[in-house]
Amino acid sequence: MTRALSRPCACVVLLMAVLCSGCVSRHSYTKRQFVLEATRPAQPAQPTRQRRDAVLAVRGFTIDPVCDCKGLLCRKGESEYESDFYNEFLIAPQALISSQTRKWLAQSGVCQTVLEPGSLVEPTHTLEGNVLALYGDFRGQGLPQAVMQIRVFVVANKGSRPQIAFSRDYQASHGAEARTADALVTAWDRCLEQVLSELEKDLSEAL
Repeated sequence: MTRALSRPCACVVLLMAVLCSGCVSRHSYTKRQFVLEATRPAQPAQPTRQRRDAVLAVRGFTIDPVCDCKGLLCRKGESEYESDFYNEFLIAPQALISSQTRKWLAQSGVCQTVLEPGSLVEPTHTLEGNVLALYGDFRGQGLPQAVMQIRVFVVANKGSRPQIAFSRDYQASHGAEARTADALVTAWDRCLEQVLSELEKDLSEAL
């Protein structure tokens, strides 16, 4: 009788251990979905004559295969990563970053127009991006760091031979205020704002 009862108890203990594992603290086991939002200062840049002539298309970003998951990605060791099953992005993170980049640059005034996807207007420049890193660094006992790295290329569409007008890798890291999904996503928002602020400045000189 004792042996028969021990197996269900062991299964319950194992199940609780699995459920309680994860990279962020949580109070329930209901799935939650998040988006990335970068808030730009309200005052737009004053476009110069040269910038008014630029028509920019922002292509959908790609992402490194390591980070290509909807679950919030946590780094727990030098080569150990974990995707959080219960906390995830609403859509693919590279799509969120593409959309926020397009919105930010449209508000910036660095060019005449930032085209929406599917536009029939011919752009003078095309921006391409690759998300190289997007994870919460949970190594150590302290609060996690939100890490973001994005590689950007700007292509000048000159006739039949497009040329790279500008390229740069942007890196940002911000501390989360707690070991929670909400705090990690908020820290990623700050990372994205830093990256886009630097990108806006660079584009104002490169276009």
